[in-house]
Amino acid sequence: MSSALSAEVEEHSLELQAADLLAMIDAGRPLLVLDVRNEEEYASWRIEGLRPFHSVHVPYFEFLENPDDSIARIPFDTRPIAVVCAKGGSSSFVAEVLRDAGRDARNVAGGMVAYGDHLQARRISLGEGYASQLEIWQVNRRGKGCLSYLIRSADEAMVIDPSRRTEFYQSLAASLHARITAVVDTHVHADHLSGGPALANASGATYMTPSENAGTSGCALGDGARLRVGKSITLVLGTPGHTPESICLLMEGKYLASGDTLFARGIGRPDLGSDVRGWARMLHRTLRHTLSRLPDETLVLPAHYSDTSEIRPDGTVSGILGELRQSAPELQIANEEEFIAAMERATRPAPPSYPKIASANRLREPVAEDLASEWEIGRNQCAAARASP
Repeated sequence: MSSALSAEVEEHSLELQAADLLAMIDAGRPLLVLDVRNEEEYASWRIEGLRPFHSVHVPYFEFLENPDDSIARIPFDTRPIAVVCAKGGSSSFVAEVLRDAGRDARNVAGGMVAYGDHLQARRISLGEGYASQLEIWQVNRRGKGCLSYLIRSADEAMVIDPSRRTEFYQSLAASLHARITAVVDTHVHADHLSGGPALANASGATYMTPSENAGTSGCALGDGARLRVGKSITLVLGTPGHTPESICLLMEGKYLASGDTLFARGIGRPDLGSDVRGWARMLHRTLRHTLSRLPDETLVLPAHYSDTSEIRPDGTVSGILGELRQSAPELQIANEEEFIAAMERATRPAPPSYPKIASANRLREPVAEDLASEWEIGRNQCAAARASP
């Protein structure tokens, strides 16, 4: 955030946008975040930044019942206060109460919903050899830990695993003077509603998915398929396990859009369906056979991450396959039955919205905005728990 924008935010506005809030936290600017949601909501999902910051929790109803005591619980100093709730309504009231008491308070517009929807684009560094023919842009949905990609070559672009805020990808492509010709989902997502069909429809692109539900306007991708975007060739790898239909996309033989099969620090969980043993068996074979053929220097570009500590100094999330093979316990379990047993031990309940989201994505059903926001609340829980050989 520029100094001019910082001054405008700090001196003139009664609200903070999610982008400005994150920029202030990431830059280490003095700030206190006051969360006024209830205990359960606060415990399950909070604002996260790249640097530590001071956060205080005082529920909204306490400001209604005893405003003076509630105000007294908030440290009194010169730091601006960013007040956040679920959607921005309750926090607007609390921010006004604080300003009336002489405190420097601003409402976070749209609340945690806006935080969860916010997208940031960062270009992946590919080195000198590929810069002229290929660009990979990683789109980070910070509040959920979701990652999607825009691949540009010449005047064409492919989007991988887009969120439902499709206008962001259209604007990014336009800024790169490229038209979106292909949209790909690597699997049926359970943690967020796919923007794939809508983006393909809006941009005139072909929607591609490994699912048989590609639809009349789409294309079902299988193992070994080749996609051309501009001057670049992408190879489709069938990688079942996280879901039975999962694929990875290998660009120029070196850059792997790994969906939820591989993450920067681990693997995707195989227990989001009804057959953990069957899916774990498929996942083990994917890891030990299909992906074992890839060189150690392969750059892993996942669809999710679990913690902001995975964000690199350049703002991107990625892993080196050789390093992952050495550090991830799941990749070190050679015996199939031992791997399955480890995955069974790591089984945990999925959020109750996940089956609903997966069903809507599979059937390509429209979901009302309020319901979509409710379903998507919280960070993704797509990574497998730590396993021991």
